[in-house]
Amino acid sequence: MFQRSAGEDPMNEFYRIYIPYSKEDVLTTIKQTTQPLRLSNQAYRKTVLSSYKDERDELCIAYAAGSMNGGGWEMLKAKIKSVNDTVVLEGEFIPLDHIKRGSQFFFIVTMLFAILFSEGEWLIFLEMMFIFILPLCLLYRHIPQIVRCDEGRQFVLDYLKNILRAEIIECGSEIKG
Repeated sequence: MFQRSAGEDPMNEFYRIYIPYSKEDVLTTIKQTTQPLRLSNQAYRKTVLSSYKDERDELCIAYAAGSMNGGGWEMLKAKIKSVNDTVVLEGEFIPLDHIKRGSQFFFIVTMLFAILFSEGEWLIFLEMMFIFILPLCLLYRHIPQIVRCDEGRQFVLDYLKNILRAEIIECGSEIKG
């Protein structure tokens, strides 16, 4: 069963995707038709990026838009299950890892500046907390809504339909059974 990580958007749609091939064939096809999911490959335009984590049976597929406003900020993160000669992917679209790590790093740096520049004065520290840290916390909490891109999602789902001949079922906000 796919479980949601802490801090992820509860309103995000879950997908159950059926691919009529064996797991090995699916992974080989994905490796041949996509680029590795790395920050350096995000600059490609209209390219599918992927990564597979064998120890967790987790497949991530993203859309590289090549521009700031063209999408490419989230990925389909899915668990792979093999049933007979069919692969079942269950997952959801989440922000890319480097987006979350970058915002966490910025948050930590801002906290350090608040501590250093307050020089032990609680009033200054509290002012900096409300002026800088509180908005960053709210921003971090709403990252899934900010990076959501329907064009990028549709590009990934079209890739799965057209290249892997997948049948995609949107399961709403939670997967049952």
